[in-house]
Amino acid sequence: MSDIKILTFFDKERICEERFRRAGQFWHLYSDGTVMENIFLNDTEMKAGLSILAASVQMVKPDIRLVTFALMKNHIHLILCGHREKCLQLFDIFKDKMRRIFRKTIRGIDWKRFNAKILPIDSLKALRNEIIYVHRNPFVANPDQTPYGYPWSGGCAYFNPLIYDIGTDDIRSFSFDRQRKLTYSRNISPMGGLKFAGDKVFIPSFCDIGLGEGMFTDARSYFLLLTRNAEAYSQIATRLEDKIFLTDDEMFITAVHLAEKAYHTSKITTLSPEQKVKLAKDLHFKYKASKQQVRRILRLENTVLDELFPI
Repeated sequence: MSDIKILTFFDKERICEERFRRAGQFWHLYSDGTVMENIFLNDTEMKAGLSILAASVQMVKPDIRLVTFALMKNHIHLILCGHREKCLQLFDIFKDKMRRIFRKTIRGIDWKRFNAKILPIDSLKALRNEIIYVHRNPFVANPDQTPYGYPWSGGCAYFNPLIYDIGTDDIRSFSFDRQRKLTYSRNISPMGGLKFAGDKVFIPSFCDIGLGEGMFTDARSYFLLLTRNAEAYSQIATRLEDKIFLTDDEMFITAVHLAEKAYHTSKITTLSPEQKVKLAKDLHFKYKASKQQVRRILRLENTVLDELFPI
């Protein structure tokens, strides 16, 4: 165990399976962005949301461990370890604090539409895929982001030793008033252990990065899953009722793979109209490609797409 590199692949898998078994029950808690307006409109509000999440997690420790997360403009994803009721309690604390703090903004937010859905994660393979799915969420939604560069997700800390070079201060080194201001909390007694880089909470101080990393055999296997697992993403997207989970580039690669398998060609432009229609259906229904993604990749007319996918 002192040198993980000398272990075989099967030894590493066995260790990961044992870690998974001993950790407890894992969950994917998320909210539905399709029914919710934008909550966070700028980096200042995202930073506040990150601090509120950190403070909320501190209030349910040690019963709940946050494995990873992604704060998006209009929804959240949390991978959690612990009892279901405590996971939902964490969300309730987060929502209540968000509602109180963001009430001070000039715009109104309908918090009745911000609700939690929670699904169990029952295998090590599923947990790995769910972690990857959460880390990819900002990257899929925004072409200017990568899983490692998005600052409002645990993905920036996974297998990234550079993050620990950031200078941080323990929250206890601050004045009482500053502690309350940074955590948006009146009661700061549960906040011990949080660290800040300036006025931004340090993600590894409230998110159990080590627990999540320990579910992968090594950094290489994590990175490969991050970039090559369209089938698994499809299954999770269906489970979460997500609309899009592949970028245009990834969807194009998938289309080429399907064309090679079905029609023995990698040149999509040479497909017949009937073959393109069949491929469009596969991309749309199996891989959740939007109409516009199908149009851009297969160069089909909007009239054809409207007839194929009327809704």
